[in-house]
Amino acid sequence: MSLGITLVSHSPKIVAGLSDLLSQVAKDVSITIAGGTEQNDIGTSMDKIMTAFEENKADEILAFYDLGSAKMNLEMAQEFASKKIHLYDVA
Repeated sequence: MSLGITLVSHSPKIVAGLSDLLSQVAKDVSITIAGGTEQNDIGTSMDKIMTAFEENKADEILAFYDLGSAKMNLEMAQEFASKKIHLYDVA
């Protein structure tokens, strides 16, 4: 079993920055991101979350999110994911 990380935020810039930082200290961990809407505005996207799950090389994913609507989209995506997903609130 391998563990990966998916970061979900209403802000594309926040998850991009966090991913850069985490990649420096956890070089062997697969990290994927889903930030903002499809138009890269503030918000979340279930499609972006599903893509982040699919692109993550790990068998099991720790998914961190910022606000309540991100959790709702994560919970919906979790139902369709082929991997085991654990949700963590960072707000």
